[in-house]
Amino acid sequence: MKLHYIINGFTIVIIACVLSLDGFAQSSRSSYFMKTSYARTSLNPALRPDQSYIGVPFLSNIHTEINTNTLNLSNLTFPLNGELVTFMHPQVSEARALANIEDDNYITGNAALDIFSVGLFKGDSYWNFNFGLRTYADANVPKSLFELLKVGFNETETVTHDLSKISLTQSAFAEIGLTNSRTFLNNSLTIGARAKFLLGISYADLDAKSLNITAGREFWTAKSQVILKGAGPGITTRYSQSDYDPDRNNFDGFDFGSFSIPGYGLGLDIGGVYDFKDSPVNFLRSLRVSYALNDIGFISWTKKNVVQLSSQQTAVTISPNDYTIHTDGSTSITDIFDNAVDDIKQAINLHEDATESGYTTTLRANMIVGLEYEVWKNKMTTGFLYSTRFGKYFTTNEFTLSANYMPKSWLATSLSYSFAHSQFKTFGLAVHLAPSRGINFFLASDYTLIHISPQFLPTSSRALSLQLGLSVPFGGKR
Repeated sequence: MKLHYIINGFTIVIIACVLSLDGFAQSSRSSYFMKTSYARTSLNPALRPDQSYIGVPFLSNIHTEINTNTLNLSNLTFPLNGELVTFMHPQVSEARALANIEDDNYITGNAALDIFSVGLFKGDSYWNFNFGLRTYADANVPKSLFELLKVGFNETETVTHDLSKISLTQSAFAEIGLTNSRTFLNNSLTIGARAKFLLGISYADLDAKSLNITAGREFWTAKSQVILKGAGPGITTRYSQSDYDPDRNNFDGFDFGSFSIPGYGLGLDIGGVYDFKDSPVNFLRSLRVSYALNDIGFISWTKKNVVQLSSQQTAVTISPNDYTIHTDGSTSITDIFDNAVDDIKQAINLHEDATESGYTTTLRANMIVGLEYEVWKNKMTTGFLYSTRFGKYFTTNEFTLSANYMPKSWLATSLSYSFAHSQFKTFGLAVHLAPSRGINFFLASDYTLIHISPQFLPTSSRALSLQLGLSVPFGGKR
């Protein structure tokens, strides 16, 4: 449970069946209005590709995305004498260091990998089956933590910092999904639904109901009410001796036993698309509207595969790390937060509670509303997409505009701009090479032209996104 993983950008890696840990879903928003895209069914089960397909195993859909509102290098490092220094440098004033830090600073990441997928048409119905892996993580870091690190040791008197808004939740699971969509009203209305059987892999949730740290020049005193839940195959709690009190052991992470399935669950996606092609109003005939509500569901974790820890709600005093080593510019952002995590972990002093039963967690639901207008028949459309993700601790929104161009029957492209995380520094792009026979190739990103550090932390943009896939089409185009 290292906080520096949060600050370092939640670089999420999927390696087949080894997931240690939803984005809005399992697909790039740039592909939403591309009629050749089979991946967009995961955004809205009523959306269909224009041809049946079989996905290339392990390569049909690989998707990862990271978003933040403030936690990029531009807000955490500053130019000084031709070099970049961290916000801890003494020549970076408190006002400058905290100028672009919000009261709540979130970072959220998700990744998906389809191991196998197939989609086929039968009459007016479209069927899709997929088996894949998914993972997501959300975290919030309050401004008070940065204040504590920047000025907490320079106060002439003790000052209390409220860190109660610190939170982290993450989940990983395998998904077996079956989608069916059907057309109605002379093909004007398409309704779709996906039923999903879920196999839980891991879960963690850190909830600081209260966490106050009083900082002096030589000590921290913490009073907290913090709950940490964890789930995984044969999970156990690991402790190590306190750096500050030889008579006390501190929580130091989780260990796992032999492979098993620690949780089972169900999920549901529903969606619809309405085409105004038969409208009596002329200009409406080129309009399509769509709506989807995804990831309605839960995972129940079994008793032998869960743990819960809580703080003791008594004052804990520690002698924190020496943060003066971070003021000369020689250390990195991750070094700073490494020390912060170690100290906060010692100050909270988590200990395991007795667990009498397992527990149930809900999925991270998301909603999508789309408007598409055809400006050049069978060639070009414009689209507007509104996406909302309902997280446990915070809700995020995104507005995306796109221009979707299909110059050939085998080539589809999309250029998009997402307002919340792009800041006019990046745009979205999707390309689908979709011949009716052979191999189809799909590449998309909602946030392109990204500058990143060697640690994969965005330097100026607020998001990273990438999706790619390979498939083999069959049957005629619709």
